[in-house]
Amino acid sequence: MTKNSPGNDGRSYVAAIDLGSNSFHMVIAIEGEEGGVRIVDRVREMVRLGAGLQEDRMLSEESQDRALQCLGRFRQRLSSIPSHRVRVVGTNTLRVAKNSREFLNRAERTLGHPISIISGHEEARLVYLGAAFGLAVSNHRRLVIDIGGGSTEIIAGQGFRPLQLDSLYIGCVSMTRRFFDDGIITRDRISLAGKFIRRELETVVNKYRRIGWDEVVGTSGTIRAIDNLSRDLGIKKDWISRRGIQAIEKWLLESACSEALERVSEQRRPVFVGGFVILSVLMDEFGIKRIETSDGALREGVAYDLIDRLHDEDARFAGVRELSNFFGSDSHQARRVGKLAVLLLKQVLGNWNLQESMHRKLVLWAAQLHEIGVGISYSHHHQHGAYIIENSDIDGFSRQAQRMLALIVGNSRQKLRFNEIEWLPPESAVSIKRLTVILRLAITFYRSRSDVDLDGIVLEAEDDDLRVVMDSDWAESHPLTIFDLETERNYLADAGFNLTLDYR
Repeated sequence: MTKNSPGNDGRSYVAAIDLGSNSFHMVIAIEGEEGGVRIVDRVREMVRLGAGLQEDRMLSEESQDRALQCLGRFRQRLSSIPSHRVRVVGTNTLRVAKNSREFLNRAERTLGHPISIISGHEEARLVYLGAAFGLAVSNHRRLVIDIGGGSTEIIAGQGFRPLQLDSLYIGCVSMTRRFFDDGIITRDRISLAGKFIRRELETVVNKYRRIGWDEVVGTSGTIRAIDNLSRDLGIKKDWISRRGIQAIEKWLLESACSEALERVSEQRRPVFVGGFVILSVLMDEFGIKRIETSDGALREGVAYDLIDRLHDEDARFAGVRELSNFFGSDSHQARRVGKLAVLLLKQVLGNWNLQESMHRKLVLWAAQLHEIGVGISYSHHHQHGAYIIENSDIDGFSRQAQRMLALIVGNSRQKLRFNEIEWLPPESAVSIKRLTVILRLAITFYRSRSDVDLDGIVLEAEDDDLRVVMDSDWAESHPLTIFDLETERNYLADAGFNLTLDYR
């Protein structure tokens, strides 16, 4: 470890990595004494992963190799930071690539850390968080714009709270490939690209106009490149203006070819025109006259969110609570089931090789959401709940985490069906099955939906063998619960678990 490597001086470092469609970014930060973070190092590499997304939506081998080489270099920088203080997120290209899972397996081995694929909603939330912390404290209502390689995030918010979030499938890489793939820039092509972008914006413009804003902030490399070019072309403003946009369009048409854009960095040049047209149309459609720029973006938002998690201010709890409230779940029943599930989890942690910090949260969230499908249909509410969880935008969650949560809820009653668990690594698949069993037992004990004294209930486990130990007098006074446990024993047997009831 070199003298300047993070983590060798006893301070509390965190690392946040953003695997974008155009660039991979890493920030190393130190926790502030009174909250917040101080960035001490930034690493950015133009990987162009999105450019390697072929027509069949498969990532090319060449683009994967570029990405893996970059991640190998990132790994060296992370070597002294504990794994629980590192968070890595993937965005649009990894959301849509058909071979994303195969690439992620290679990428995680190369980097040495798990990679979370986040939804467009979560990406927008984290972008806003990064932008808000990077700006002066203000109660002004802000419109934040981030133009990435494969998607554009638009967020309206106030202070540190987003009010409206959208992620649109238009980005500097995708727009350049679609309309300027050969590098030729003409007025007709700019006009055609603009029409396409306007169509994508049709469904979102009015709701942002209704919310309103006091200032507009741009966070991406594309927007900073536009800001720099505007100044370079003689528009002496400390922000992006309509006049600057007009000057850049005139210059692009005079240049006529991407390779001739000498005022733009060589790395940014191949995707600049697509990003420029997106911002130009956004300014027209939203009636924006002035855009400030901010260094805070997705990776900074990831860093702040990670620190919140480390200090028990996890946004995922609020996201689960919001989803539960939206579907009118019985919060009292969820609390009962969750409390018992955590108790049972603690009793089998060691024998079942579960991790309290991570698996406790997962089983609590599953308990809170296990009945959100009741309003659709009671008889199959677990299946409806699983669908809702997997397809909702839940603050703080990666797509993988939502799928794991959906698996637990979808198997929380009746026959266990783990048909779609193959995408998980074997050890994670085993953990999800075991957490599901814990939740099912907790639900069974609280089927009466009333506060029952369960302090004497003990769960023992070894591999796939389970034993529920209870007082014989308690068992005798709760015959329906015993009947339900015996029924549950049959369900578990079909899934390979052996449940024994022991009365003492």
